[in-house]
Amino acid sequence: MATGSKVEVSKDIYLWAIEESQKDFMEIKNRFSKIEAWISGREHPTFRQVERLANFLGVPLGYMFLNEPPRTNIIESEFRTIGNKIPEISKDLQDTLYIMARKKDWLSEYRKEKGWKKLLPDSFGDFSKGSVHRAREYLGLDEFWYKQHRDKSSAFKYLRKKLESKGIIVMQSGIVGSNNHRKLNVNEFRGFLLYDDIAPLIFINSNDSEAGKIFTLIHEYIHFLLQEDDVFVNKDCDETNINMITADFLIPASHVQKQWDNNRSELKQIDELSRLFHVSRLAVAIRLKDMNKISQHVVDTIKKQTEVMQSKMGERESDGGGNYYLTSRSRLGDSFLEAVIQGAESGDISYTYAFNLLDGSAKLYDYFKEELFGYEG
Repeated sequence: MATGSKVEVSKDIYLWAIEESQKDFMEIKNRFSKIEAWISGREHPTFRQVERLANFLGVPLGYMFLNEPPRTNIIESEFRTIGNKIPEISKDLQDTLYIMARKKDWLSEYRKEKGWKKLLPDSFGDFSKGSVHRAREYLGLDEFWYKQHRDKSSAFKYLRKKLESKGIIVMQSGIVGSNNHRKLNVNEFRGFLLYDDIAPLIFINSNDSEAGKIFTLIHEYIHFLLQEDDVFVNKDCDETNINMITADFLIPASHVQKQWDNNRSELKQIDELSRLFHVSRLAVAIRLKDMNKISQHVVDTIKKQTEVMQSKMGERESDGGGNYYLTSRSRLGDSFLEAVIQGAESGDISYTYAFNLLDGSAKLYDYFKEELFGYEG
């Protein structure tokens, strides 16, 4: 589909998007002079014009091509909440949840049609805190896997590949959809899991550090093994326990015992362990405190240093620049890209729907169809 070709958007979608934006209609009309003609159906915009309108209104591009507006209570109806009360979250997080839920729901139905079974077999049983060995075993991970990687970037890619090989979709981005002007706030959330028996989806906020992304990836993986969403949870209960399991997975106590030397500088050893296990200095410090190796004072010192460093660096978007195709591949992941392309090429879904699943990009579809999966144009 050429971006200059005309596309149809329903009147109800226009009205919903305008209301959702909370912008004054005259402000919209000043930017898009033909908006009234589009709403009435007398004229139709080009794909590029719809893309610009969606960005201006702050709604996901894919929603502009729905037959009817999305439910306004989607968060309440789809996700667990704390005490049945919807927490206050930013519109950026809301829209990211909408976008990811739509991708997950499509992939789940597609995989069911293709005969996929539950990723976690019934024989796996209940996952408990003392089952970190089972968590590694499910992924086929050696307990010394971390030694194979020189840096955190390599370690993250390796773990992501392991999860995707089991059917778990891992996506990451530092922005809402494809809108570079809507940056995700790492202080609001680092990631989440949308659980599904067949197509679970982990989303990572790529504005986080490489060490933070690794911890979040495994944290969400533990939620998957517990067969539960990680969107709105009781932080004082579930998350503390799961953080402990995650730390046990990434920083094995027996390995730390062999490395630790009471006669050497604590701070220097924390730096070394951070590099060895591909986790943050703060994660190492908390782990050491739990093992009675260091005092709370040392943990507080590391925490203050981390806060100062983050303040100086500010939020970053690790996937925002550089090669457009590599960035998109990193955001969506090979498993999802392949499923969408196979679905369209086999006629299971329309090309238009496939483009929408890839954040509205026909250009992206054509590139990956040929370069990654060998389909001829």
